[in-house]
Amino acid sequence: MRLRCFALTGFLLLVALPLELSAQQPSGQQASNQNDIPTITRTYAITNARIVVAPGQEIPRGTVVLRNGVIEAVGPDVPVPTDAWVLEGDSLVVYAGFIDGLSHAGVPAPRRDENQQEERRRVQNPGDPPPELAGLTPERDVRTLLKPDDASVEKLRRVGFTMAHVVPRGRMLPGQGALIFLRGQTPAEMVYRGEMSLFAQLEPAQGVYPATDMAVLARFRQLYREAARRRQHATLYAGDPRGLEPPPYDPVHAAFFPVLEKRLPVFFYTEDALDIHRVLALQQQLDFPLRLAGLAQSFDVLEKLKQANIPLFLTLDLPEAPKDTSKLGKLSDDSLAARYHTYLHVSSYRDVPAEIENLKARQAKERIKYYETAARLHEAGLRFGFSTRDADPDKILGNLRTMIKYGLPEEAALAALTIDAARLLGIERAAGTVEVGKLANLVVTTGPLFDEKTRIRYVFVAGELFEIKEPARRPRAREEGAPRPAPTAPGPARWTRRKALSTRRCASRGNPVRFPAAPFLSNYLWKT
Repeated sequence: MRLRCFALTGFLLLVALPLELSAQQPSGQQASNQNDIPTITRTYAITNARIVVAPGQEIPRGTVVLRNGVIEAVGPDVPVPTDAWVLEGDSLVVYAGFIDGLSHAGVPAPRRDENQQEERRRVQNPGDPPPELAGLTPERDVRTLLKPDDASVEKLRRVGFTMAHVVPRGRMLPGQGALIFLRGQTPAEMVYRGEMSLFAQLEPAQGVYPATDMAVLARFRQLYREAARRRQHATLYAGDPRGLEPPPYDPVHAAFFPVLEKRLPVFFYTEDALDIHRVLALQQQLDFPLRLAGLAQSFDVLEKLKQANIPLFLTLDLPEAPKDTSKLGKLSDDSLAARYHTYLHVSSYRDVPAEIENLKARQAKERIKYYETAARLHEAGLRFGFSTRDADPDKILGNLRTMIKYGLPEEAALAALTIDAARLLGIERAAGTVEVGKLANLVVTTGPLFDEKTRIRYVFVAGELFEIKEPARRPRAREEGAPRPAPTAPGPARWTRRKALSTRRCASRGNPVRFPAAPFLSNYLWKT
C-alpha cells in the first residue's frame, strides 16, 4: 500500500512540475516559442500581385514563389507552400530587379594620399613614371576592394537595383570589374561573377605621363601592342622552350592577355562626343572587344554608334538647371527654350537683360538634348542599359521619369533597367525577367514603376528580403504670409534672462517680433 502511494505521488509530481514551470513562464516568451515553430525559411510567396514578367508581358493577378534565392513558381494559380512567408500583394506590382551596367557601388572613394603626391614630385623621369603614379593598374581586381557596408550599396538598393557591374576607381586603367549582388556581409557573399571587364577611361595622370587625353590614347595603344608581342613570346615558349629565353612577367601587360584573346571586354567610360569618336577610332585600330558607358553626348554620334554595333550603357545622370531666383527660374525648360532666338543682336547696354534671357533659354535648350538622349538611342534601334556612375541615387527615378517625358517609351526604360542590361552583360539566362529558375531579384512597388506617386516597398536580392522604408521627412519651412500654427498648451513655465532681440533683426529672418513697451520686460521671456 505504501509503495502504491509513493508511486502515485511521484506521478503527480511529474505531471504538475511542467505545468507549474509553464505557468511561471512569461506569456511573451510562450508566444515567441510558438512563433519559432516554423524555423528560419528562405521561401517567400508574394500573392495576388500584378506581375510584370518582362517589358510588355504581365500577369494581372498572380503569385510569385521564391525558394533558396531562385524563382520557383510564377503564375495566376500557383499554390502557396506551407513553409513560405506570405507577402500580401494586393495593390502591389512585381518587377524584375534592376541591373546597373557600370558603377563604383561598394568601392569606397580613396582618401587623398599625401605620400603619393610626394612620390610624384620625386619622380626622376616624369615621361616614364611607375605604373601606379601613371594610373596604370589593370591587374587590380575590384573584388579585393569591395566593402559591403559602403553606403552606396544601400542607396542603389533603395531605388530598385539588385545587381551591379562594379569597377575600381582610378585614372586611365583602374583595374578589372566584377558583377555583384547588392547585399552580403562579406565581399565573397557579394560577388556573382568575377573578371567581367577591363575598365578604362580618358582620365590623365597628374604631373606625369600620360597627362592629356591624347597621351592616354597613345599609352593605351602602346600597352596593347606590347602586350600582344609578349603574349606571342609566351605562346612560343610554352610550345617549345628549347633555345628560347623565358619571357619576363609584367602584371600590367599580362592583364591585357584576356582582352587579346577576346575573352574580356574593355569597358570605356566616355563623357562627351569627342571622347566617343576617339575611343571608337582606337577600337578600330586595335580590334579589341569594346563596351561604351557614360555616353552623355551620344546624341551627336548616333550614326557612329550604329556602325560600331557595340553594347552601350547610358548614364542616369542628367544636367540640372542652375538656381535662379528671377521670374525665368520659375519656367520649365520647355517654356524657357521656346524663348530662344538664334539671331539676337545686342546694340547697347539696355539690351543686356534680353541677352541674359536668351543665354538661359539656350542653356535650357541644351539640357533638353540630354533629356532626349535615351529616346534618340531607342529610335535609332540601339540597345542599351543604364549606368549609375556619377548619378545621385536619390535622383535616379526622377531622371528616368524625365527621360520618359522626353520621348523614351516606358517599356524601353524598363527593358534598359532589366532584360536589356542582362543581355548586354551576358546574364540573360539568370536575370532580367520574372521567370522560373532565374535569380530571385525582384522589385515590389506600390503602383506603376514610373508613376511619380509610386514608391518601392520591397526589394529581393538573391532571395534576401529588404523592406524599403520611407526616409523621415523634414518639416516644411513656413512660407511667407502663411498663418502660424496654433500655439500648444504651455507647460510649467520659468523665467529666463535672454538678450533682447530687436524687431529689425527678427524681421530680417522673416519672423517679425514686437516686444512690450516696458523696458524691463524686453529682457525676460517666457520659456516653456
